[in-house]
Amino acid sequence: MSTDPIIGGPSSGDRNLVYARMGLTTPEVSQIEKMVQESGSRSVGRGALTNVRVRFNSVKNGHARVLESHTCELIHAYELEFDRDVLGYYVQAQCPRVIRTTRDGRKHVSTAHLDFLVFRKSSVELVECKQLGWLEAECAKPNSRWCNVGSHWSYEPYAHWAKQRGLDFSVWVGPEHPAIYLQNLSACYDVINDQLSEGESRLVRITQALIERKPQTISDLSKMVAGFGERIALWMLANAKAFGPWRSVSLGRPDDFRLYAVEQHAKQVDLALLQERGREMSQPHVLDPILRASSTDLAKARERLARLSKIESGEILPTRRMRQLAIEVSKEIARGGSALSACLTKYSRSGNRTSRLLPQQEEAVEVTISKYWNTGKARRPKELLFLLEEECARLQVEPCGRARLDARRRHESPLRHALATGGFRAYHAIRPSTDPRSRSLAPLGYGQVMHVDSSDLDVRFAPDLLRMLPSQKAKFYIGIDGATGDTLAHALIFGSARTDGLALLMRECVQRNGFLPKMIHLDRGPENTSQWIDEFCEGRISLRHSPTAASAWNGIAENAIKQVNDQVAHVSPGSTELDQMGRRVDGRFKSKRQAKIAFAEILCRFESFIYDDLPATPRADGRTPVEARQESLESYGVLGDLCEMDDEFFIRTSIRVATKLRVDQRRGVRTADGCYVSSELQAALRTGHVEELRRDCCRPDVLYVRIDGVWLKAFHSHIQSRAALGDRERLFELLWAPLSRSASRLTKEGISRARRDRMKIAEAAYPATLHLAPALMAEEERPIEDEDLCAVNLREISIYDETDDF
Repeated sequence: MSTDPIIGGPSSGDRNLVYARMGLTTPEVSQIEKMVQESGSRSVGRGALTNVRVRFNSVKNGHARVLESHTCELIHAYELEFDRDVLGYYVQAQCPRVIRTTRDGRKHVSTAHLDFLVFRKSSVELVECKQLGWLEAECAKPNSRWCNVGSHWSYEPYAHWAKQRGLDFSVWVGPEHPAIYLQNLSACYDVINDQLSEGESRLVRITQALIERKPQTISDLSKMVAGFGERIALWMLANAKAFGPWRSVSLGRPDDFRLYAVEQHAKQVDLALLQERGREMSQPHVLDPILRASSTDLAKARERLARLSKIESGEILPTRRMRQLAIEVSKEIARGGSALSACLTKYSRSGNRTSRLLPQQEEAVEVTISKYWNTGKARRPKELLFLLEEECARLQVEPCGRARLDARRRHESPLRHALATGGFRAYHAIRPSTDPRSRSLAPLGYGQVMHVDSSDLDVRFAPDLLRMLPSQKAKFYIGIDGATGDTLAHALIFGSARTDGLALLMRECVQRNGFLPKMIHLDRGPENTSQWIDEFCEGRISLRHSPTAASAWNGIAENAIKQVNDQVAHVSPGSTELDQMGRRVDGRFKSKRQAKIAFAEILCRFESFIYDDLPATPRADGRTPVEARQESLESYGVLGDLCEMDDEFFIRTSIRVATKLRVDQRRGVRTADGCYVSSELQAALRTGHVEELRRDCCRPDVLYVRIDGVWLKAFHSHIQSRAALGDRERLFELLWAPLSRSASRLTKEGISRARRDRMKIAEAAYPATLHLAPALMAEEERPIEDEDLCAVNLREISIYDETDDF
């Protein structure tokens, strides 16, 4: 199926065929086509507090799709990828002039952005994705337009808008516990396009014949069919050759996951298992009054029951209230209850039922909380008290005490105040932990997801190298496998974070492992959301971005970074730990040569720790990353995207040069580092035009030049002298070059400023001599006469007569 060059999805011919089957009019087709062209234009997830934004690499659409959440929209995107009736889909479909009714009964017209615009073989559907808890809470609100008809949810304004334009509308409800379903979907999606060998195809046919007789677990099939394993089971599920309980049983438990030949059979089993899992993870529903009673009421009940026992034995005389209590106890026992529950008191319900504040005081408290505390205008509780006094003075009422104000303030969520006063960082600093029932699980296969994060390596290599150069710390990137916790790759750079670090990381990942991950999880740093990473991942890798300032979502990489600084950086020469505690930093490395030695030493310690020590450190479950990696490889193989270190990969991981450079047929390409030239480039420049320039991220002496669609290499003059350098020396030279250029610029600027100051001092000291300078210059420019030549020759002869020894 062909795709449009920019937005992907079904081709215009495929879309027109769907329109013809639906019998849409020309205005309706124009409206849908406009939605197609404008899809994805809205920036999603920028202000999301807890959503993990996903740049999903869609195979069916042939183009990436940016989704708002990985536990809701991403799951539906996976379902659309597996649905054979779906031709393609678009995200963030703009629906103009949607008419809603406000709470006061007025009409409100606005543009809505629905999550999906789905093209099926004979229909076009608008889909809005919501969680069940959100729908139930929204439906409970007064005058809500959300409704549940039968087992289907709907929103009347969206449904009415779609119906007017010949479209279908539906609300997709995400699973209440999405972890297992998402884990299984992502694993199956990563193998959906695997090409099976003839032997593996034969195993699939044998397995299909076996499960047609009786459903079998993956472990039993592995014993019955030689060569069958978890990876083939993933492929069968992804390509509808078999079916299973995707939502309730993880494919990581082959002893429990059964394969079925009939989809409906698998769905019924899945639904029954989901209901059982739901009961296990639901809140307890307790009706026994004894379990629900307070400690005070329970203690009093025991005292009353003991008193009834004494009355019955004749130790004390009965009273009227005790006789009535004995009757109630007898009735409760007759109903099958306990005597203790009939003796329970209701003391815990005693106390004030209504507020003792005046209506004006209640209004003042509410206004103060909503207007000043929730908006962040009052940062501290003491400031809030002063504002309450001002508000009470405005209402001409005596202010209430601080205890009442604090009690009302504690009823508000602290998250709103933190977000208003400190932004995302303050919000996530006090954000409660996510409910484990709503979290996602680790991926199943090795190389499926790589968690990437960066941090300063708390070591200074050359604090006093140059007087004008500030001390520089290295920044390192690390990539951790999401399934096993094993270290996949690393990169080390100087200075601020930039795309060079990610490019080096990708090179290292392929060089060490031979594959790239199917998905990369990053934070929302500038280099992680750059155009380079989007272009590099286009068509091969999906991207997952944590919310802003939410390090907990990338904890597996954050933990590795913390261990690196604790175990390597803080025990190495040049550590900045003392500087962080307020002491003067060690400054022993005062030359480039010593800095290079320190760099090699610390890099050796760094690599030994992340590739030797970290993989051998046991995880929470007692297994080491090495053991987990071996188990995953035996079950699923590598679920990453196999990649070779060829020229295409080198060009993809090179950094595009955005500055305007000088290109000359004779000298090649002139940059800040010098000229890059090759004979092939010179020949191509005679008739061709330079379209793009890319700088190699690992080899600073190589520049890639695209001329009329053909890529060529251009080389720096140092290409041969640096060819003999080792990997660590070459890396040091690469990282040191920007700092050296910066230091050179500062030094040249200082020399120029000093020269200018000297000239100004000279001009002030000898103004008459400087004023005669133009006249002397004019005298020097006078034409030379014959007598002048004679005078010059006489002077030369006299000089030689005085100095010649021969």
